[in-house]
Amino acid sequence: MDARCGKRRGFTILELLITIAVLSVLAAIAIPTFFANADVTLENAGILLARDLRAAQNRSAYMAEPCRFEFTEDGDGYRVTDARGAIVQNPATGLEFVRSYSEDAVFSGVVITGIECGGDRTIVYDEQGRAAEPARITLEFGGERRVVTLEPGGGTVKLLGSTSGWIDQGY
Repeated sequence: MDARCGKRRGFTILELLITIAVLSVLAAIAIPTFFANADVTLENAGILLARDLRAAQNRSAYMAEPCRFEFTEDGDGYRVTDARGAIVQNPATGLEFVRSYSEDAVFSGVVITGIECGGDRTIVYDEQGRAAEPARITLEFGGERRVVTLEPGGGTVKLLGSTSGWIDQGY
C-alpha cells in the first residue's frame, strides 16, 4: 500500500500557526476586559497583599530576624526590608520583595489609599514573626474598595469584603 494514499494525520504548521494567532487575539481582548472589572482586580490585589504580608511574617519567623513591611508614599506598592533597611528576597519567588501596582499590568490603577499601622506606614515583624501592632490597609480601584487587616501577635490576615471567600491559612 502506498503511504501517499493513506489518511493524513496531524496538523500542518500553517494550521497550527493560524490557531495560535486566533487564540492570541482572543486572549488580547479577554484578559484586559476581565481585569478591568474592579471586583476581580481588587480581589486579586487584596489577596496578593495578604499573601505578601504572610510571606514577610513567615520569613521573619524562619530566618529568626525582624523585617519591615514598608508602604510607598505614593500608594503604589510596598517593599520588605531587613533591620538594616536592605530589601530582602521574597521567599516565594527568590526575587527582591518589592511590589509596584503601576508596573504590574494586571494591577495598574490599584492604589493603596489608607494605611493604619502606626505613624510611619510600616508593619514591623519581630524575629518570631509577630506583628507589633494591628494594621488596616485600604485598596481602591474603579470606585471599589477592599480592606486588608492584620492582627498583632499571631498576625491573622483578613480580606474584608472578599468575594472569593479567601481565608488566611496562618503561618
